[in-house]
Amino acid sequence: MAPTPLFAAAVCGVLAGFLRATIQRRRLKFPKFRRLWLVVLALLLMLAANRIRLADPAASAALIFSQGLLLAFAWLNRRQPGLWLLGLGLALNLAAISLNGGFMPISPETLLALGLPPESWVIGQRLGMTKDLVLPGPGTNLWLLSDWLISPARFPMQGAFSIGDVLVAAGVFWVLWSAAGHEQASSANNEVSV
Repeated sequence: MAPTPLFAAAVCGVLAGFLRATIQRRRLKFPKFRRLWLVVLALLLMLAANRIRLADPAASAALIFSQGLLLAFAWLNRRQPGLWLLGLGLALNLAAISLNGGFMPISPETLLALGLPPESWVIGQRLGMTKDLVLPGPGTNLWLLSDWLISPARFPMQGAFSIGDVLVAAGVFWVLWSAAGHEQASSANNEVSV
């Protein structure tokens, strides 16, 4: 429902990478990714699915395709630090979305725990303009991969997320952390191609 772990991982990764670079007296050096345009296209598709009033079939197709593009990007850059972990998280999310009508399942119990009243959602329907589909536990394929984890109440952005989201966030943190270290992939793997 909310990009809580990804946002936290990006902020913490940048701060940790900067601190690490400062302590080790190194410059931050971000990897040069192959086919970065896949990420841009995937983000545009996600934005369209979540912000533009697309019909549910078009929105679900956009979400599935965007996850596939991100997974292809992770595969092409799998030798970069953290990208294999990010790819694993994307694969888990893609499996959950693909087997549940093209949207990420979220349970009524999770919505209630987030403080969303029952009149604001309907079981079996998409939750507003989000990537989530409200499904009860027994009606959910791969329930364990759905948005059921909840950020602590004192966290700045309250939301639900999946195990895949946690792995994606860990991969993002790893990429940003390694920008300050000597774990950089060889220069042969750092070529940019578009």
